[in-house]
Amino acid sequence: MENRSRILLVDDDELTLHMLTATLEQDYEVLHATDGERALQQMSTQAVDLVLLDVEMPGIDGYEVCRRLKETADVPVIFHSAHTSIEERLQGYRVGGDDYLAKPFDPAELNAKIVRLLQLHASRRELSGQLDEAMNAVLSTADMMGEAGVVLEFQREANQCKSHTELAQAILAALARWSWDGCVRVTGRRQVLSLNARGECTALEATLLDHLQTQTRGIHALGPHTGFVYGEVLVFVRNLAMNRPEGSMERAESERMGRAIDNIALLVEGALSLVTALDAGSTARDLDEIRKLVTMTRDALADIQARSHSQRMEVQQLAQRLHEQVETSFLHLGLTATQEDQVSSIIREHGEDVLKALDRGRELQDFLQRIVQKLGQYV
Repeated sequence: MENRSRILLVDDDELTLHMLTATLEQDYEVLHATDGERALQQMSTQAVDLVLLDVEMPGIDGYEVCRRLKETADVPVIFHSAHTSIEERLQGYRVGGDDYLAKPFDPAELNAKIVRLLQLHASRRELSGQLDEAMNAVLSTADMMGEAGVVLEFQREANQCKSHTELAQAILAALARWSWDGCVRVTGRRQVLSLNARGECTALEATLLDHLQTQTRGIHALGPHTGFVYGEVLVFVRNLAMNRPEGSMERAESERMGRAIDNIALLVEGALSLVTALDAGSTARDLDEIRKLVTMTRDALADIQARSHSQRMEVQQLAQRLHEQVETSFLHLGLTATQEDQVSSIIREHGEDVLKALDRGRELQDFLQRIVQKLGQYV
């Protein structure tokens, strides 16, 4: 029998548990818990592949359950709540949540989120060894480079980027050299990329970037995190505090965060100019392709016009020969003069109709030729 993924539903409302179970039990093995303590106890004895977690519950709330769970287990968590403001989403993100599902839930949306998270989590497990090795290498590099050196290294790498994806990855690599984590959105002329250090952003990270995109240009505090909004480049940095009241942390740590905000802002501004350059290069390549297409179309129309003229002459000659042959045959058919005139008239009219049809094709060719000439003026 095929092994099914095991999902733990945590909710103090029996009706909600019943509805969720009815939606999921056909495809998954479903476990239940009616409060946070029971959920943590159950997960300490049974491995689960995903947790669907209510926020408001008696005893410890869903955020605390998620925080404790993430300390000991690497399991995806989807928060399930009627409260879906940006503050609640930030709280869910801070404690390690992967997605947020609004109450009342939509079955299709729930299933889509579960499938996506399970697939993403499976891929992350496969790559975890490689990622650990890469992160160790990045952190070792950070020990050898000064903070300002990271910006210079980013500029060197970014200038060699050939795509928006490579640019986003260069930004994330620079954050990692400073030992910061977060996510990036780069909006190019053709595509919008939202990435974290592991690949595609989680759904919750995507909603945070969506929120940042509505903000004015500049640096914004999002709770204990910081967002950098610079047009086509957005960066969300986790646990980088923009607001640091005196006495809330050691002076050295506060100064380190201040320098980090300045350096990241400088880095993002540099990335913005590179987005413009990448888009300009893409536009130039598009124009070159259009020029080639216009040339090919112009040549094709010239060939069609030559063939059309030749075809018209050939049809005209054939009609003339047909008319002559029919008139010659009148001598042997015994037709009256009126009948001969009728036959000749029919042949002549049909010949003229064929030539008119060919002329209409020529009108279409002339119209296309004018379009090609117009395009040629702009490219």
